[in-house]
Amino acid sequence: MKYLTKNFAGAILAVFDILFKKRRPQDLLNLSKFADQAFGTFWLMMAPQLAEREVEKGVPALVASATGTIIEIGPGSGNQVSRYDRSKVTKIYGIEPTASLHPQLRENIKRAGLSDVYTIVPCGVQDVETLRRYGVDKEAFDTVLSVQVFCSVPNRKETAAALWRLLKPGGTMIFYEHVKSRDLISSKVQGMFFQL
Repeated sequence: MKYLTKNFAGAILAVFDILFKKRRPQDLLNLSKFADQAFGTFWLMMAPQLAEREVEKGVPALVASATGTIIEIGPGSGNQVSRYDRSKVTKIYGIEPTASLHPQLRENIKRAGLSDVYTIVPCGVQDVETLRRYGVDKEAFDTVLSVQVFCSVPNRKETAAALWRLLKPGGTMIFYEHVKSRDLISSKVQGMFFQL
């Protein structure tokens, strides 16, 4: 129920932001822009709680094990950026389609001292043309990192295969995912927002 309440609150805050801060009421009629803003608002409310839980599950050590040229799938607002071991990183490409999360992500990248090596790629994994414009191509990465992203990916098998093709021979894929709750109400709410 907590997730449903927060997502509803995210939608209400997104309407407020669009109408009164940005003063762009036409964005309410653009489902894509509104969904981006609503999800971004929801995510910014949830990110600190998720980051805390990730510590208990060992996620910081997984992120710190990423090496070389890295592609981070769905960095969101940047929960993981402070967890990279800077001495092991050559370059990071963060594939993040939710534009409303980019300002917070940029701030976290700067705070982590990664501005010189971290590039935000403003698209989803399936947008091959945009990825290529940013230099994201086959066999170009030492590490693929995905933390709590695949629950919202519609074609998981195809996406995983596409990510595999981005790895250099001998590269590493690091995935961490949450699972469907055993609690009936929580699992129903998860089903409304994620494809578990």
